[in-house]
Amino acid sequence: MGIPRTYQALLDRLLPEDVTVHQGQFHQVVIGAESVVCLPRTDAAAARLPERAAVLRVLAELDLGFATPRPLGESGPGEPPYLLLSRVPGAPLKAGAPEDLVAAEYVRLLAALAKAGADERPVLVLAAIAGAGSFTHI
Repeated sequence: MGIPRTYQALLDRLLPEDVTVHQGQFHQVVIGAESVVCLPRTDAAAARLPERAAVLRVLAELDLGFATPRPLGESGPGEPPYLLLSRVPGAPLKAGAPEDLVAAEYVRLLAALAKAGADERPVLVLAAIAGAGSFTHI
């Protein structure tokens, strides 16, 4: 899967090392050694990048007990839309992963989010972000 030409110079600057590219429904994700660049595949996905970065900043501060990508940079005027994130080590679960393993990961995630939800500070920040739009698509 190729990277659009409009992003090639940007990616050469942000990720000068060898990269791996994955394509999702809304983004093309270019993974470097220490950082990741999310390239939106649609105008709607591009419009949600600033909101996504804001939510990730809040989540990264919650000490959830697992690594959370941290926004490192965003597109500026005259640049194609992108979001530069810190890379979280690991690999996606392989298709057919044992259901108990997947369930255990969800339990860990939900427990950490429930604990974080008791802290009113991030709840207020997320509510303010939601007031500017909806973060249901992040």
